[in-house]
Amino acid sequence: MNEDSTKELPSSRNFEDRVLSQLATILSGVAELRSEVAEIRVQQAAMAKNIAALDERLTSLEERFTSLEEIVDARLKETRPIWEAVQAQIEKLDQKFDIVIRDLLRCSRRCGASRQANQPIRARPYILTVCQSSII
Repeated sequence: MNEDSTKELPSSRNFEDRVLSQLATILSGVAELRSEVAEIRVQQAAMAKNIAALDERLTSLEERFTSLEEIVDARLKETRPIWEAVQAQIEKLDQKFDIVIRDLLRCSRRCGASRQANQPIRARPYILTVCQSSII
């Protein structure tokens, strides 16, 4: 065969150019992907630092919370007897107050009964004036 026949193909050079341009496009895409991956890694490292800082803060808060719980428990142990005594005194006052209310109701009933008993006396004005003059 003759070597000239391959040279005569009209699009042989164009095919190589197309392959090379597509290869260049692929390579530029790979370069873009690499830069994006590098950017993602930078962001990931920043996130890891932020997470570590948050973890430290959370640990600090847990320690503070634990110490506050211990303080509250200690104070609760100190004040429990005081509050129990106050509650007992309140219960005694409630009982005494109930007795006072009961006595007050009895007195009110007696006053009402005595008013009813005095009604006939008030109906007779001359007895009232005699009673009032003898009191004065």
